[in-house]
Amino acid sequence: MYTRIGGKIKKAREERGFSQHDLGAALGLTATAINYYEKGKRKVSIEEIYRLSGVLKKPVQYFLPGEGLLNKERTHDPLNIKKELIRGISMIPVLGTVPAGRAFSTEQNLLGHLPVPSEKGGDDLFALVVEGNSMAGKGICDGDMVLIRRQQRVDYNGQIVCALVNGSENALKIWLKENDKIILKSANPTYGDIVLDDDGSLKIQGVYAGTFKFP
Repeated sequence: MYTRIGGKIKKAREERGFSQHDLGAALGLTATAINYYEKGKRKVSIEEIYRLSGVLKKPVQYFLPGEGLLNKERTHDPLNIKKELIRGISMIPVLGTVPAGRAFSTEQNLLGHLPVPSEKGGDDLFALVVEGNSMAGKGICDGDMVLIRRQQRVDYNGQIVCALVNGSENALKIWLKENDKIILKSANPTYGDIVLDDDGSLKIQGVYAGTFKFP
């Protein structure tokens, strides 16, 4: 399977006039990594397929195995991926946006679904689109999509959490407890922290479980 995907990566790269070095630079990878992709020597994850899709200007389904994908209309499938191609993939709901800046009220609506490998999926996961760059120091930037694992507890000091502040304001921050204070810390020094009393009013909606980037 990876050999077939690799051949499609090579074809799309050459159509764009990119060298392996050019494509690697656009994806934050080395030319060697691209060479391994194209020869089928390296596994291509769902996240990497999305990134390749953006850089090479090809639909996601172009890179997936199967015959006749490019010339068929699939308006019945909102993700334009035939059902037989997403076996082993879990569909994670995208439930709106989360501020990575100043906390503010966020409307949570189902925007769609994000496909991830089943071993990384689960009913306890949801995704949010990041707004702001307060978490850029952790590699989480404006426009990224973060996976959040639903839970109401924090596992350790310094964990990244999605928290509900003042009952209505969402924030993606680093959770710290110092004496009788809870600090929701930014990972970007140009953004301020949120300091709260440890009185139980802060609600943890979930903990950070991964980032998807889209060029």
